[in-house]
Amino acid sequence: MKMQSKILFIVSFLLSTLFYIGWWNSSILTYADYKIYDFLTSSQSNPPSGKATVIVEIDEKSLRALGQWPWPRVVTASLIKKITAQHPAAVSLDLIFPEEDRTSPVTLSAFYNQFFNLKTDFGGIPDALKDNDRILADSMKNHNIVLPVFFNTIAAGNKECLLPSQTFLQENKTLIGLYESPSLLCSLPVIQDKAKAIGHIQASPDQDGTFRRVPLLIRYQNTLIPTLGLAALASIDPDIKWEQDDTYIHDITFDILGHRLTTDKKTNVLLEFYPQKWYRTISALDVLNGNYDSSLFQGKFVFIGATAMGLYDQYTLSDGSMRPGVFAHATLVENMMNNSVMTQPDFFKIINISLSGLLALIFMILMSRKQYIGMVVIFFAAILTGFLLSFIMLQKNIYISIGYFAIPLISYVFVLSMLLFFIHYRERKIFYEEMSKSNAAILESMALVAETRDTDTGAHITRTKEYIKLLAEYLKSQNIYTNVLTSEYIVNLYHAAPLHDIGKVGIPDNILKKNAKLTDEEFEIMKTHSLLGKEIIGNAVHAYHDTKMLHIAYNIAYYHHEKWNGLGYPMGLKGEKIPLEARIMALADVYDALISKRCYKPAFTFEIAEEIIIEGRGTHFDPLLVDTFIILKEEFKKIAEKIGDA
Repeated sequence: MKMQSKILFIVSFLLSTLFYIGWWNSSILTYADYKIYDFLTSSQSNPPSGKATVIVEIDEKSLRALGQWPWPRVVTASLIKKITAQHPAAVSLDLIFPEEDRTSPVTLSAFYNQFFNLKTDFGGIPDALKDNDRILADSMKNHNIVLPVFFNTIAAGNKECLLPSQTFLQENKTLIGLYESPSLLCSLPVIQDKAKAIGHIQASPDQDGTFRRVPLLIRYQNTLIPTLGLAALASIDPDIKWEQDDTYIHDITFDILGHRLTTDKKTNVLLEFYPQKWYRTISALDVLNGNYDSSLFQGKFVFIGATAMGLYDQYTLSDGSMRPGVFAHATLVENMMNNSVMTQPDFFKIINISLSGLLALIFMILMSRKQYIGMVVIFFAAILTGFLLSFIMLQKNIYISIGYFAIPLISYVFVLSMLLFFIHYRERKIFYEEMSKSNAAILESMALVAETRDTDTGAHITRTKEYIKLLAEYLKSQNIYTNVLTSEYIVNLYHAAPLHDIGKVGIPDNILKKNAKLTDEEFEIMKTHSLLGKEIIGNAVHAYHDTKMLHIAYNIAYYHHEKWNGLGYPMGLKGEKIPLEARIMALADVYDALISKRCYKPAFTFEIAEEIIIEGRGTHFDPLLVDTFIILKEEFKKIAEKIGDA
């Protein structure tokens, strides 16, 4: 027995381990953890009182006034000049200029010369105004301008980007796990060269399509390029330090502008978006027209980006709202300045799923010892503690991936609960089956006590219960008495039938075993067996009032000598006032008595017995039951032949 328990424990342990390995590799777990994070942070949003950023929008109003995008770069240059005139902390463009400006006079001159063989020199235009790209580059000179780059997965066909030495971060040691890209899309060299810093604008939604995080660093040709928002911060304070954990988790700790945070090995951070109306925004057209406060941009991190429909990649947030990409970069800066950058270190996932697995092992041991209350207490205490700790850590801007603890544990406990349910159900089923068999055996034994004093045989008991089962199941198949003839009712009827003559134990032998016809006085005494049966079973019914089988047995013993026309005994009930089980028993009992030999009569033939039953239709027996008997009489005959008195 001990060996079987050990084997069962080992098998359960291995299955539990496989269960948790499956969860670790499951995208469902990641998805569920995202939703838990969204739920926990839905009430956390606390916009700062001050705003560190300003978003200059290339919006629908600007497009209506200045024409479709892209605008001539002299317009963008003018926009930058007006902004930098107020001495912002940094100006970041969420715009890439990879091709020459086709509206430049020098570009137009080359175009007409190539396609129409016409030489145009745009006389009257100063040389300084003939190249829009250079005008844009000049507007950036000597200012803290951050330009974006975009990573491509396909290197072919992409030109080498000119990376200003001050725009990227050198690795003090190789970081493990960073996103890498073989190629880079950036602005023209003449423009790129004038940027003080560059930042990538790579951002992707999570697996569920919701945008939550950005990678702080991406590697390109052994160079670490920060995201646009981080590049804006680094442009005024490039002293950024980071260190990667040396264990197999490889989380990275950053020190930025006096703030310390831990990211996963891909340097992802979770953004805390604020309501869109909270952000300080201004239309590019208003800037160009001078319709803004003279100190709007002073000391601010300014982000210029497209917000007009169709010009930007839309990101879906956890609340279902949509945001242009430029808001993500501004949000990162606001979060950093407000100390609200949320991080999700990978090592918490490992810790949580390990703790969950340990608790699962404890639950398995408790279940084997049937300490179910202990399981319930520990389970709820663990879940509540986990979520409470998660809430506390959120105040410290760390999400501990509580889903990796709760979801596998809840599912494991659910599986255990289902297993316990089926084990309990099987045990109860076996118990009730054994109990039912025991009850049936006891009832038949009680009935046989009466039969041993009667001239009837034990075969009479067996045959009559088979007859009534045959009748009841046929009626049920024909949808007759559907409110009564359930499967449970038929089983109870089958087991209760042997008690129909239990009252005969109280009849004197000189009457019960008399070989001649009973006198009127003796017959009156014989008729009392139905009352005696009622008393015997009635006592049991009062003691066990919820036992349906005893109620059926009570009705059979008491009323099975009642007749359809009301001339039976002991109550003289008529028609359907007689309980259905008693009416069925009456037909089965009389039929078997007719075909059986008794001390006072010989056995009748099947044909004579059938005729007597049919003649009793509407007088002795329920007409519907007689009609059913006519259909089933051959089945009755087979039962009688199969279960003989011998």
